[in-house]
Amino acid sequence: MARIKKIMMADVPRLKREARIWEAVKLLVQNQSGCIVVVEGSKPIGIVTELDIVRSVVAKGRSLKEPIMGIMSSPVTSMAPNMKLDEALKIIDTKKFRKYPVVENEALVGLVTKKDIVNEISNNVKFHRNIQNAVIVLFVLFEFFVFVLYKYVYKYLPFGV
Repeated sequence: MARIKKIMMADVPRLKREARIWEAVKLLVQNQSGCIVVVEGSKPIGIVTELDIVRSVVAKGRSLKEPIMGIMSSPVTSMAPNMKLDEALKIIDTKKFRKYPVVENEALVGLVTKKDIVNEISNNVKFHRNIQNAVIVLFVLFEFFVFVLYKYVYKYLPFGV
């Protein structure tokens, strides 16, 4: 089964904890990733999504000059790059988030979304279904040969009667 590192986005938009909301907005517009990971050094400490910004600025009337720390979700639920997709799906089912930082040795190395994981699992299922269909076709052809053609071919075989 595929692993998270195969489908993750490696170039993750990130900001330091001291950044302001307006910096997050600017970065979101430039990257179109839907979220920004807040880091301390290289360690992820929070995540800010477009929805977080809309809720805080539009709904609550916060200023764009306020620190990003006030609107980020923390602690962060992360995934490991070598995690299998079925393990990742279990995390998605329990946590219900849409975006997950990928962390290795406490350092941010990527970002993966629920959609990425579900699409990859769907692609794997389609691939395996195609293999199953090919095996079934081969089996049917073999059966056809054994039950239909064999009685005609049998008399031409060296051990035939």
